[in-house]
Amino acid sequence: MDTNSLCFGTCAKCTGGVYGAAQGCQAMGQVYHDSCFTCCVCGQKLKGKAFYEFSGQVFCEEDYLYSSVKHFAEVCTSCGYLITDMVLQALGKSFHPDCFRCFICNEKLEGQPFSVDTQNKIYCVKDYHRILAQTCAICEQLILPTKGSNEIVRVMSMGKSYHVTCYEGKSYI
Repeated sequence: MDTNSLCFGTCAKCTGGVYGAAQGCQAMGQVYHDSCFTCCVCGQKLKGKAFYEFSGQVFCEEDYLYSSVKHFAEVCTSCGYLITDMVLQALGKSFHPDCFRCFICNEKLEGQPFSVDTQNKIYCVKDYHRILAQTCAICEQLILPTKGSNEIVRVMSMGKSYHVTCYEGKSYI
């Protein structure tokens, strides 16, 4: 059977039938005629080339990166560069996954628990507790989460911080 006579689907742009593998391409889960899969700005054919979809329109790489479209695209809060693939959203901001890192140790925090200080600096939990943990007024050790937890439990009294066990063991009579 001649593959040029087979219908591979309906073109997502013009709704005409796409006959023959040489006449069409598949992108974004849809079928297009080669002549229909083009940049919405310059009209360049995009089969086999890098392209970007934004707000339902398809752009060649040059028009996406260097035209006014980039003003609507996500910009990484950390490095300031345009995010052209995966966006990590945290704290109401956008990041490249590789740019979302601990302020102290530079560990990647994608998919990891993290904490933020009063100046919105991002920390891995370990560094946050190590740098910002309070010191117990009785034993003078850092008040850190118990093993297996990320939560700090402390007693505040008279402007000082205490481990629960240190505070309970102190007599106030």
